[in-house]
Amino acid sequence: MSIMDDTTFEDKTMPAENYFTTSGAPINDPDDLLANLDSRPPTETNHYAVLNVSKFASINEIKEAYRRLNEVFDPEKHSDPALKNSAAAKQRVIKEAFDVLSNPKQRAEYDQHGDNGAASKWDIGHKVKTPQETMDDYARLAKEQQQLELENLVRSRNDITIHVDATRVFEHYQPPPISPFGRASTKKQRTPTVIDSLERTDISQLYMKNSFSTQFGSRTQLILGGDMTSRSGTGSGSITGTIRHIYSDKLSLELGASMLSPRAAIVKGTYNVDPLTFVAGTAHLRGTRGPTPLVMTFGRRITKGTTGYMTYKTGDWAIGSWGPALGERQNYSSMALGITSTDAKDSYQVELLTGVLRSNLLMDRTWTVDESTRVRVGSNLSSTTGLTVSVGGDRRITQHTRLGLAVEVALSGGIAFNLKVMRLGQSVTVPIMLSNEFSPKFAFWGAVVPVCTLAALDLGYVKPKRRRERAQKLQELRQVHAEFIANQKKEAEEAVNLLKDSTARKTKQEQEKDGLVVVEAVYGNLNAHIIADVTIAVQALVNNSQLVMPGGHSKNHVLGFYDPCLGEKKQLRIRYEFQKSMHEVVLDDLEHVALPARAHRLA
Repeated sequence: MSIMDDTTFEDKTMPAENYFTTSGAPINDPDDLLANLDSRPPTETNHYAVLNVSKFASINEIKEAYRRLNEVFDPEKHSDPALKNSAAAKQRVIKEAFDVLSNPKQRAEYDQHGDNGAASKWDIGHKVKTPQETMDDYARLAKEQQQLELENLVRSRNDITIHVDATRVFEHYQPPPISPFGRASTKKQRTPTVIDSLERTDISQLYMKNSFSTQFGSRTQLILGGDMTSRSGTGSGSITGTIRHIYSDKLSLELGASMLSPRAAIVKGTYNVDPLTFVAGTAHLRGTRGPTPLVMTFGRRITKGTTGYMTYKTGDWAIGSWGPALGERQNYSSMALGITSTDAKDSYQVELLTGVLRSNLLMDRTWTVDESTRVRVGSNLSSTTGLTVSVGGDRRITQHTRLGLAVEVALSGGIAFNLKVMRLGQSVTVPIMLSNEFSPKFAFWGAVVPVCTLAALDLGYVKPKRRRERAQKLQELRQVHAEFIANQKKEAEEAVNLLKDSTARKTKQEQEKDGLVVVEAVYGNLNAHIIADVTIAVQALVNNSQLVMPGGHSKNHVLGFYDPCLGEKKQLRIRYEFQKSMHEVVLDDLEHVALPARAHRLA
C-alpha cells in the first residue's frame, strides 16, 4: 500500500497555523532585514524612557526620578538665556511624563494606547475604577472597534494540491526495440536523458478547495466553500455552507450542509465547562439511512499551553436493521487519547488511537529554529501500514510567504517528497511520490537534494536580494529623515550641554572612590558606524556607582540620546572604569542595562 493511495492527503510539510492571521507585528528575524525598517519617524516620546524608569515602576520610583531630573534641568541654574530656555523645554517634557505616569488612570490609558490614550477624553467607566479595570475597558473598546471594522470583510482561502507520481522517473530499464520480423533489433539504443526521465511523471490526482468567510455581527460567521477532486480521469466536487455562532463565553455552535448530492449536514458544538475544561461534539446527519455517526471529545488543560484530550468516534453504526450492515460500513468506531502542547518556540503532540479497523501511535514535534524557520519531525506506527516517518520544515522567504519541504518515508509503502508554498491564505501543495517501495537510497537523496536546493536558493538569491533591497531602502530613509534626525540631534546636544556641569561633578566623585566612570558610550548602528556619542548622557544616569536603564523601550527617548539611524537595528556600547579596571559591554536597544558587572571586565 502506497503512502499516497489515500485520497485524503495529510500535509506534513509545515506546522498548522491560522492562515487568516496577518498581524502587523514587526518581524525580528535578522535575515528579514527589511522588516526592521520604518518609513515614518517616531513622533511619540516614551515617558518611561524620559524618566528612566521601568514600565512596572512604583509611584515612589516615578516621583524620585522626576525629582532628580527636575533638579538637574532647573532653568534657574543657568544664566545664559539660551540654556535657560533649553532647560525649561526639557522640564516641560519631564513634567508631561510625570503627569501621565503618576496618574493611575492616565498611566493605564497610556500603556494601552500610547499618547492617544493618555490624551483621550473618552469617559471609560466609573471614576473609582482601578487602573487594571480601566485598562480592561480600553482593551474591550479597542476589540469592539476592530470587530466593527471587520464586519462584512470577506476573507478568502484557496488550497491546491497536485499529486505527482514520479516513480517511473528513476526506472532505468527500457525494453529493446522490436524489428518488423518480431526479433529484437540490433540497432544501438539512445541513452535516456534527464528530459526523457521527467517526461515519465504523471499527475495522479488534483484537489482544489476554495472558501471565503464574512462576519454578521460580532458573534456570527458565514463560510461558503467548494472543493473539486480529479483522479484517473474522473472527478467529483461539492459546495458547502457553514454558519458559526458564539452564543456565549461557554457555548459555540456550527451548522454546515452540502448543496450537491449526496446531501449531508454536520452539526458541531463546543461547551467550556470551566476555564480549563471543554467538551465538543460533532454529528454527521445523513437523513434516514441510519443512525447519526457521532464524534465526542473531552479535553482539559493540564499546564499552560498543554492540553490532554480523549476522542471517541462511533463510526457507522446500526440499530437492528436500521443502518448499514457490518460489511457495508465505511467508517468504524475508534477511541483516541492524546496530549498536545504549544508555546512560542516548540510544540508537540502524542496520540494513541485504537479502533476496529486500525490502531496507531502518532508522535509529532516542531521546533522553531529562529523567527523565520521551523523544523518538524513526526512518526506514525500503524497496525495496517507499519512505521511512517516524516521530516520537514518551512521558512519565511518574504514577510507574507513561506516555503515548506518535507520527506515522508513508510517502511511498507514507499517514499514521498512534499513541497508547499503558502501566502496570505493561499497555498499550493505538491506531494511527489518517488518510490512505491522503501529504499534507503531514495530516502537519503529525497532529503538531501531538496535541503541543499533550498539552502542554495536562500543563500544565493533570497538573502542577497534582501540585502540589496535593504541597502536601497536605508539610503532612501536616510535622505527622507535627514532633517528630522538633525532636529533630534540638536535637541540631544542641548540636553547634553545642560548636563555637562552636573555630570562633571558626578564623574569626579566617582573617580575619587574608584566608582563607575563612563569612559565612552556610543549608540546607533555599530556595524555601519552610524552612531551618536552619549557618554555624558549615560554618566548622568549613574547613581552611587550603579547604572540602571530599564529595558522594553528604545533608548533613543532617554534625555541626551537621539536616533542616528531611523529604522535600523541599534545597540549601545559602554566602556567604563570600575575599581581601577576597564569594562565594556554591548547591549541591544531594548535590552536592560545594569552596571557594573563582573562579566564586562576586560582581560
